[in-house]
Amino acid sequence: MGDKMYKIETIRLGFVPITIEALEAAAELGEQGLEQFLGLKIIKGFIEPIHKERIFPIRMEKLRKDPEISKWYGFVVEKETHKVVGMMGYKSPPDEKGFVEIGYGIHRRFQGLGYASEMAQALRDWAFLQPDVKAITATNILNDNHSSIKIVEKIGMELIQRNENTMDYIVYK
Repeated sequence: MGDKMYKIETIRLGFVPITIEALEAAAELGEQGLEQFLGLKIIKGFIEPIHKERIFPIRMEKLRKDPEISKWYGFVVEKETHKVVGMMGYKSPPDEKGFVEIGYGIHRRFQGLGYASEMAQALRDWAFLQPDVKAITATNILNDNHSSIKIVEKIGMELIQRNENTMDYIVYK
């Protein structure tokens, strides 16, 4: 498998857009189905209940309405091992103001390696090459989620609102 499958790359990581077909494979056959469909390694326990109950159904609904949005959210792959280490990207294409909201999750076995920050920087650079994107937001970050706060700060985001339990960040093009 060559690195041509990656739509966005860093030195260590690749980004593979999530398609309806990939999510259907995951829904039908779990990690084994996803692994076969992608041709990548999926670690046991990668698909957690929140993926089945919330993340995958929401993403599938959006993709059914517009398959072109697959480029905005994807699997993060460790290139050296071909293991899927997480998922991240933008929750949807730019809204009427040109804002996109970043979302990310790295599996606990791969946390602490700088993967989220590394891919978030690549995704920021990619988003700012898209003509309709004016800014990237990160909303509802829990006040005590120090890892997430570090990620958004590393990609140049600034705090714009502090709520009782959460914070919102933004970075402009």
